[in-house]
Amino acid sequence: MLKKITKPMTNTMSTAESSQIVTLTDRISYLPATFKPFCCDVVFIRGNDCTWVFDVGMGEKAAEAVNSVQGKKNIVLSHFHPDHIANLPHVSYENLYVSGYTKKYTFSGTVISKPTDFDDIQIVPMPSCHAKGCLAMICGDYAFLGDGAFCKYKGEHHLYNQQVLKTMIEFLEALPCKYVALDHEENFIQHRRSVILIYKDIYSRRKPDEPFINVDDFFNT
Repeated sequence: MLKKITKPMTNTMSTAESSQIVTLTDRISYLPATFKPFCCDVVFIRGNDCTWVFDVGMGEKAAEAVNSVQGKKNIVLSHFHPDHIANLPHVSYENLYVSGYTKKYTFSGTVISKPTDFDDIQIVPMPSCHAKGCLAMICGDYAFLGDGAFCKYKGEHHLYNQQVLKTMIEFLEALPCKYVALDHEENFIQHRRSVILIYKDIYSRRKPDEPFINVDDFFNT
């Protein structure tokens, strides 16, 4: 989770009672993340012969939103954390796409280990400090990153691994889209270039003899 580099993070997630499906384009919509229950943003992309669902979330409202989609559904899981995958046993779908690491938790699904195209949708492995085995999904001007761009938590500290952060910045710079979507943020959709500048600012904090960069000042701890 990130804000401007000089401003600490505050809890701006919606509650389950107030969240509604938000329309981005004539094809793309999403159910915003919630704090109670703790649930990711759930993304829906209408394809030619199916609907793509990026993460299934946690809790009844997210499960109902996924199950309300008519017709064939393909699910992509960004990573293995419960707020992104807990509803998997409670939703219907045709195909499931996961990373090799996430499959250790789902026990099923087609593993995505390299950039893979499905018509105009692309699923790509993403370097991440936050979790092993992250996937991103790209459609048109939007790249949906789940929590892939966020830090790791070690004890009471929020940290980025220097080398992984550098690789992640290179990944973001290579994305062929104008916007990125960051889960659990007040502004789910953000300009890719602005996000890259923030991460470059974080990377500039690195110290030669320390593998991690501390970003505790981004958060209210």
